[in-house]
Amino acid sequence: MSGGVPDLVLVGHPFSAIGMAEHVRSTQRALRAVGVKAGLLDVYGMDRGKDPDFEREFGGDVVTSLSPRTNLFCINADEVEQAMGVLRHIGSGPAFERAHNIIYPAWELAKYPEPWARILEQFDEVWAPSEFIRQAVAGAVARRVVHMPLAVEITVSAFLGRRHFGIPENAFVCLFFFDFSSYAERKNPFAMLEAFEKLAALRPNAPLHVVVKYKGGKDDNPGRRALEARLAALGSRAQAITRELSDNEIKNLVRCADAFVSLHRSEGFGRGPAEAMVMGRAAVATGYSGNLDYMTPQNSRLVDYELIPVAKGAYLFGEDQVWADASVDHAVRLLAELVDDPAEARALGARARRHIRTHFSARAIGLRYSARLEELADS
Repeated sequence: MSGGVPDLVLVGHPFSAIGMAEHVRSTQRALRAVGVKAGLLDVYGMDRGKDPDFEREFGGDVVTSLSPRTNLFCINADEVEQAMGVLRHIGSGPAFERAHNIIYPAWELAKYPEPWARILEQFDEVWAPSEFIRQAVAGAVARRVVHMPLAVEITVSAFLGRRHFGIPENAFVCLFFFDFSSYAERKNPFAMLEAFEKLAALRPNAPLHVVVKYKGGKDDNPGRRALEARLAALGSRAQAITRELSDNEIKNLVRCADAFVSLHRSEGFGRGPAEAMVMGRAAVATGYSGNLDYMTPQNSRLVDYELIPVAKGAYLFGEDQVWADASVDHAVRLLAELVDDPAEARALGARARRHIRTHFSARAIGLRYSARLEELADS
């Protein structure tokens, strides 16, 4: 502790409902699990109080300045100039210059963009949430890049069952979620929906149900209209959830599913399958990219794929990049096996939960964080 500021400060969006917000929350939970005290510097401060669970859990950790010792920025490269501007505004520039500053970004393609690599080099080192990201970043920056997986440990503040979401109690439920406003092509939702359509045709009498949670996209968005039409064609076997859910509701929604299905083209880490696994649910996902940090043939179902070029405009800095095109037919076969063998589906979920709780718990990841932070303190 220096002048009332902890020796370690995490910088990010701890009260927001976005992926990078869960990134910083996960990091703080892991540090707490091993007794490391860290302050939270909320970059913009716009979402305080929106989710009472976040306020109760993290409100007491908020600080208003950087640490003069060590700062861990849980933000992406494109946010750095904005974030640095905010920090200068609150008078924290000198603290940044004195401290050891680490950036902990996400990224979803095999090659890290050169303009963003130069931004990362403003920091002393880079932490990578997956080996996939580590390889992408290490090939682009002249800084130490350390593989630091994210912790996956879920608590719910209130139990919500299937009735809360209108999900049939006796169905085998497949779940997926994505955002139309955030390069939906990478999440590849129509492949997942096609897999379910084929599964429903293959098992016409099975109690199957698909839940697609999505946001973004105006009512006249062609992709959204196509998705809604296909869900409507499935009748009572399908439902969309478009309303804003609290964090507690989202976690319960994952718990209410039998299988989380992600036929993504590429993931930096992939919290959806990981959170399903820690809750003992089956994860069926493309066997490519950051989710391979925690998904194996023993604890999940990995879908075959081919690498294809990233289509023009489909993702940031996608030129001359490739990503996965998952085999829908293979996904259907894997899902059918789970539907036909409920005992194996449950056993798969149990193996998944055991693996995540052993290797990706808050304590397991916190020990990795603290070991590196001790190295820095001794250097």
